[in-house]
Amino acid sequence: MENEKQFEDEIDLMDYVKVILKRKRTILFWFFGLAIIAGIISFVMPKVYEIDTALEVGILEKASGTNDEQLMESPTQLVGKIDGDVYGIKVREDLNILEEDWPKIKTENPKGTNLVAISIESKETEKSENILKEINDLILGEHQDIINVKKDLIEKKIITAENKIESTEEDIVIVNKKIEPLENDIERINNKIESAEREKESLEEKVNSLQQQLIYEQTPGTQFALFDAKEKLANKEDDIEDLYLRINSLQRTIEDYGSKVNSLERTIDDYNSTIDSLRASLAGIRETKIVKAPTVSENPIKPKKKLNIAIAGMLGLFIGVFWAFGKEWWEGNKGSI
Repeated sequence: MENEKQFEDEIDLMDYVKVILKRKRTILFWFFGLAIIAGIISFVMPKVYEIDTALEVGILEKASGTNDEQLMESPTQLVGKIDGDVYGIKVREDLNILEEDWPKIKTENPKGTNLVAISIESKETEKSENILKEINDLILGEHQDIINVKKDLIEKKIITAENKIESTEEDIVIVNKKIEPLENDIERINNKIESAEREKESLEEKVNSLQQQLIYEQTPGTQFALFDAKEKLANKEDDIEDLYLRINSLQRTIEDYGSKVNSLERTIDDYNSTIDSLRASLAGIRETKIVKAPTVSENPIKPKKKLNIAIAGMLGLFIGVFWAFGKEWWEGNKGSI
């Protein structure tokens, strides 16, 4: 039973082959006919080229100590603006292009990059190149305005910091000028102390001498002289102590001024650090640039002659086979219809 079924299948398959061989001219006619027609149409059709360009969105600011970057504009946002015809209105006006003649523009932001690719498929290559060039110029001009504002802001901050440094340096000069007379006062007081110390030594010698004299001579005159000398010595010691207190007070004042100068110098260092950071921000600004100027593809992308011919040939082969079997069925059954 199984052998019989297999035999019947082989007979059916041979029938198909016989039909194909019988109608091969018709099948080949359809195959070559449609392929030739597709070839002729492909050669007659106008050639369409791809005109494309690419921009790299610049960096407006880079966070200190990190890899985080603030771009001029998000590439996806820029793609949305181009797709939303934000620039098209101005370009059409500049190039005198009617809206119905405006080509379809394709945009793309390759993942993980700051690139924006823009392309047009058109047979009017010069017109498309001009459109892409105008769009590039508008984007670059827009981003340059952002850079100018940012640079102007940073430069103003630098000038402000430099002015504050200059003002702080003037404050330091003023404070130092206050220190100098205080140091002169200390020097004069030290001279007074030296003189007072000599007078003190003289009075101490006089007191010692009178005390020695009293051992042998207890006269009122000697006692009065000793009392007077001791009183003057005590006054002199008080004077010397007052002078030292004045020196200590002046030195504390000088130390306060010195601390103020140190504080002002640290403030200057902070301003210098701020200026360095601002200058680094200026140096870190990277302008948006065109990485690929509007370029026409070397070969047309449409029509795709080989593909069109291949598709037409396959379609012709299918129609030819279908026609062959249809005609074979019609001839075998038209008598019974």
